[in-house]
Amino acid sequence: MSHYQLLKTINFIEEPTIATIGTYDGVHLGHQYLLRKVSDEAIRRDARSVAFVFKEQPRTIIKASEQVNYLSDFESRLSTLATMGIDHIVQLEFNQTIQKLSSIEFVSALRERIHLVSLVLGPGATIGADRAGFQQLSTQTIHSEIDFIEVPPVVIDGEPVSSSIIRIAVVNGNCELAAKMLGRYYEITGEVTSGKKRGREIGFPTANIEPKFPVAIPENGIYATLAEVDDEVYQAATSIGIRPTFETGGCRTIESHLLNFNGDLYNKRIRLQFVKRLRSEVKFESITQLVEQMDKDVEQTRKLLSDV
Repeated sequence: MSHYQLLKTINFIEEPTIATIGTYDGVHLGHQYLLRKVSDEAIRRDARSVAFVFKEQPRTIIKASEQVNYLSDFESRLSTLATMGIDHIVQLEFNQTIQKLSSIEFVSALRERIHLVSLVLGPGATIGADRAGFQQLSTQTIHSEIDFIEVPPVVIDGEPVSSSIIRIAVVNGNCELAAKMLGRYYEITGEVTSGKKRGREIGFPTANIEPKFPVAIPENGIYATLAEVDDEVYQAATSIGIRPTFETGGCRTIESHLLNFNGDLYNKRIRLQFVKRLRSEVKFESITQLVEQMDKDVEQTRKLLSDV
């Protein structure tokens, strides 16, 4: 793909633009800082702000065998980006041909198609097949009329905020660090599917939730969560794991017991927000012991979420 072919995939913008590009997985505080910089710079220079968004991580195309679990599905990313004050949010497909474009070809395409006057880069970001970073881009004489701006990382608890750090926090069950870096609770959205109804049999009916997008799943255990369904938010005790008390070698599931909910949840869409991990998954010697512990889990969930 030449940069002339790339031009055809991008709507023409006549006004000068300040742009950035990325996957924005999770749209975390680092992304938000970068996007505010783009918006502020556009306002300062009487230009339009543009965010190019990859639906999938470029490395899944570069290394086809590599599987990525995301922090948010694409629709959620677009919805959050829409609140960031960016004038144009443009989906850009990263494929095997676009990855062959050099940084010069890629930036030239943006300059011609959207009247690019400044490109804002996140910490350590690179552009093009030659993986040109801020220093190399800034010294390209062919693009001397374009300003390249690199924003510093946002640091929380001594760690630079990044999607990879948040993903590690999520899979380790560290809801607090994930929330600090995201600026909100980590969440998973999915549909309620039919389960084995064991929870209902022991007095704790649960919604069996299946995400439709490959998202990061927190470590096995019991979590205090908030569940949004039909625009209503409920406190919920959520179990992630293989249900060892009932079976061995079971499939991993996400099951939520919504407090003070009466009704049918099957085929409904639920958004779960993970507030805190309460405990690890345990195999109990009897159903009675399991029920006693679940009573404690529900009470702890009520207490913890009472002020949320």
